[in-house]
Amino acid sequence: MKQPNDRDLALTRRLQALQQLNIMDSEPEQAFDDITAIAASILGMPIALISLLDDSRQWFKSKVGLDVCETPIGSAFCAHAILSDALMEVSDAREDARFAENPLVLGEPHIRFYAGVPLSSPGGTRLGTLCVIDSVPRQLDTKQRQLLISLAHLIEQLLMLRQEIRSNEERQRQLVEQQTINQQLLDSVVEGVVACDAQGNLTLFNNTAQQWHGGNIMDLAPDQWARYYHLFDADGTTPLLVEHIPLLRALRGETVRNVGMCIQAAGQPPRFIEANGGQLSTPQGHLIGAVVVMHDVTERRRMDLLKRNFVASVSHELRTPLTSISGAISLVQSGTTGPLSVAAEKMLGIAQLNSKRLNQMINDLLDIERLESGQMHLISRVQPLLPIIRTACEINQSYATEFSVRLELDEPAADHEVIIDANRILQVMDNYLSNAIKFSPAASKVVVQVELLPDRIQVNVVDQGSGIAEKDQPRLFQRFSQLESASRRSGGTGLGLSITRELITRMGGETGVVSIPGQGARFWFSLPLAEATTDSPVH
Repeated sequence: MKQPNDRDLALTRRLQALQQLNIMDSEPEQAFDDITAIAASILGMPIALISLLDDSRQWFKSKVGLDVCETPIGSAFCAHAILSDALMEVSDAREDARFAENPLVLGEPHIRFYAGVPLSSPGGTRLGTLCVIDSVPRQLDTKQRQLLISLAHLIEQLLMLRQEIRSNEERQRQLVEQQTINQQLLDSVVEGVVACDAQGNLTLFNNTAQQWHGGNIMDLAPDQWARYYHLFDADGTTPLLVEHIPLLRALRGETVRNVGMCIQAAGQPPRFIEANGGQLSTPQGHLIGAVVVMHDVTERRRMDLLKRNFVASVSHELRTPLTSISGAISLVQSGTTGPLSVAAEKMLGIAQLNSKRLNQMINDLLDIERLESGQMHLISRVQPLLPIIRTACEINQSYATEFSVRLELDEPAADHEVIIDANRILQVMDNYLSNAIKFSPAASKVVVQVELLPDRIQVNVVDQGSGIAEKDQPRLFQRFSQLESASRRSGGTGLGLSITRELITRMGGETGVVSIPGQGARFWFSLPLAEATTDSPVH
């Protein structure tokens, strides 16, 4: 007669424990749903599950971000996780031999990241896991792992309480206990957490939220929240409109991500926060409320302000002496102080070139500072785009000649009107054209194309340079980002393309690059066509 092995014994104990708990295929319970909602929200995961395993399937007692209620045990990551008492973390399932061919990796929900903590019955039998899942590779930090373990311990306490439930009175007592445990867990979180029910009644302020708001939950209508809790827009001065309150936006179904606001509780300095959150729903899709997690960004905001002020101050202090230096060099080059030797002319030429480069760097730094502080005001009008593109090509023609590059404009059959600030479009074209010319070989050409799309007009600047690797392209429009070879050749600040993107975005357009190494590059921007012509400014 075949003797049962350790795995068979573990399965038998697990099935007995599940039967004692009477939990498989049971109705949803708010206490479990709260935990998966907290895990998904605080850890920033699209999927969070409480998974229990019998002999043929893994069944989800609670789930966030997944439609199915169960999956076959053969494809269950949790079947591996319950083999140990420790948290199991898979950073990228495609790179793990155990899961690379798993149907849940190859198909929906396309699992890449998985982290699961085993859940044990009151008697110590492993029943399943609390797990979080993402479709992109990632890794938890120490605090996140500890939070997931703490939540798993909380579920185990719930399982213990469930086993003790025998009457309605006992069930009510356990619910009260669970609310207390949930509150204690939330109170240990440094972020502020607030929640409301489906009717918009406040139901949760953790300790941090109470401190930040200067009080606890009050029985207030949503249109009184901003006044009572002293809520303001991210500028710190404009009272927050009720429709802009992050918790109400989440309740309406919006996905709230890094929404800024300011809390000015009595007796406290203004506190600037960023809010993230969304709706809370039952597995059947019934709305039960919303939750928002708030992160204090006051110190980060203060440091950003110091940085902007420093950049602006230094830039302004440099501009005056730099203008004097440049003017003095021009006077000496003109022969005002007497004839110059060939060597002196060469040295002065280098000095003047570096003076212009430094001045451009200062201008870029000031533009970034104005864009960040909201002090750059665009004076946009409805006007034809082609004349501005022609002017930009004419301005950069001498620069192209200096590099022995031919600059061509491929004009469309007809011009079209857009809503733009002409001077800023010239600045954008200068950035695109100067880069294309600098990185083009001698005797090559740079072509400017103007294309009409269904509801937009697109400008392409095409060069015949060495091209840009695909892995480097996403960095091109980031601030202070330069490719190594580009940095050596141009000596710029790495701000030009970042400024370009910001300016085009503010005019309602888009930017991008298409390039294959060895085949040149095409930098483009597109703008929406004007719906109607008007002579009045559009700010």
